[in-house]
Amino acid sequence: MKTKELIYEMLTESTGKHFLDSGLNNNRHWQRNQKKTIEDFINEEAETFYKDGEYFYRDLSVFHYLNELELDEICNDFNDINKNQKDWDSDINYGVSKKAGEFLNDCFEIEVKQNINTYNYESDLSQTLQYTFVDINHVEYVLLQIHNGADVRGGYTDAKLFKLPKYSEGMLNPNCSDYMDESQIKFHYENTLTLN
Repeated sequence: MKTKELIYEMLTESTGKHFLDSGLNNNRHWQRNQKKTIEDFINEEAETFYKDGEYFYRDLSVFHYLNELELDEICNDFNDINKNQKDWDSDINYGVSKKAGEFLNDCFEIEVKQNINTYNYESDLSQTLQYTFVDINHVEYVLLQIHNGADVRGGYTDAKLFKLPKYSEGMLNPNCSDYMDESQIKFHYENTLTLN
């Protein structure tokens, strides 16, 4: 499987419904994303700028933000093992099954590093991400979950393992900054208007 296909699969993964969340009948991320094809995601703008009332906003496409992550044999094996599991009692990370965690611990030298949830930071990403950096045999990887639900306290995909590109220096995608302040957004918004 290619990275773009796996990201698309994650973006359309059902993370369930709960009568107390704010998604109503069909307004959760996974429900909206299931109406799109992978070509829709590929063809959407990587970032959009817009104004609502007096305020300026930017949306950075999670699909485009993640598409430079890589997959190798370790990733493919882990991701296959982590599918359709019932025992999520792994000591490695959220969204990692016991069986997939044992695969990493038993077969490789691993070091679990920093865990990040973008909801806790300033971010213009179109969806919240939760991820953990992991060194596997001294190579940088990331365990990634995408928030597809309505309430950010739940509704995350199962974790998928990706290899970070060599040039990433610990970033998920070095070509995208995931936050701009409002003055920067206003500048880009106004320049977009003058170009059109």
